[in-house]
Amino acid sequence: MRVIAQPAPKPQPQRRLSVGSTGPAVLKLEQELKERGLLKGAIDSNFDKATRQAVKRFERSNGWKANGIVGGRIWKKLELSGEAHEGTTANVTRGKTKFSTVNINVKSNPPMSQDKVLHDVKRAAAAGDIIGWNEISTVKGPNGDRYFDAIKSLGKDWGHYMPKHGNYRIPNPISWKKKEWDLVDSGFRRTHKNGASAGHTNVSPARYVTWVKLKNKKTGDTIIRMNTHLISGAWNSKNNKAKEWRKDMWAVHMRKMGNMVSKFERSGLPVIIGGDFNRDSYKLFGNRVKYDNDLHVGTHGASTLDYVMHTRNKDLKRTGGTIQRGYASDHDAVKVNYQLG
Repeated sequence: MRVIAQPAPKPQPQRRLSVGSTGPAVLKLEQELKERGLLKGAIDSNFDKATRQAVKRFERSNGWKANGIVGGRIWKKLELSGEAHEGTTANVTRGKTKFSTVNINVKSNPPMSQDKVLHDVKRAAAAGDIIGWNEISTVKGPNGDRYFDAIKSLGKDWGHYMPKHGNYRIPNPISWKKKEWDLVDSGFRRTHKNGASAGHTNVSPARYVTWVKLKNKKTGDTIIRMNTHLISGAWNSKNNKAKEWRKDMWAVHMRKMGNMVSKFERSGLPVIIGGDFNRDSYKLFGNRVKYDNDLHVGTHGASTLDYVMHTRNKDLKRTGGTIQRGYASDHDAVKVNYQLG
């Protein structure tokens, strides 16, 4: 294997950061702000106006006066040391990146007890390096949104992208092992509004696609991981007055997500797409992608509603996979192993 020498980032002490600051401390700050959905700009180790606005959003979310300057209080609240991102290595080894991803719908309708939520979260985390979570409810607990709290309970070894759209916490977060991956970029797109916006009260919440761009710490390989949950009730036999609207929104969602996939493909990066698609045993993107779980093995009873697939990138190869049973949710998890490079 070829080893590419890179200068080791010099650790920085806790210090004040403001517009014009650069270096590994800014990089780590930007990564943490991006994970929280606060940074709208790039992660580039440069404290610019976008970084300042993200810091001010963080300050306001904590009830502080917002000046966009990072000091000891912010470092402490973010639980950062001000040093280079943990696990960053001085040498990048160009070899094979081997990893696994899991997609799991943690049932929230009706809500599960917290011990069952924690069971499913821990089981998924034990199985994969990158996890797409679906139907993560904002049901309140003693510390806030208890489903999200369960994911956060995995601890500091895990990074999370848990964005909000306004005051609405998007129920499709993505998690990754920090010792394996660095967050490079992230984002989301709302594909359609809720049912009430079309006169269908209590039919469906708004739907979203979330995504992260992750770089492997050991090899430097970069991937896109997308996560989504489509509207239900569009393709079952149940007759309801909102069925045609559901079908229309399902198609709108797929079209917008397909456009996102095309954009990522043009960048040359491999794309992994996972989620609850609420359509049984169906080639969602035709032959445009490779389907990584058997479309005829049920993930929700006898129905295959949960999928993991990847774009036809020459560098990404599926090396194995399984449907994981034994979750408290009424959905099973899809686990897929990959090799990149």
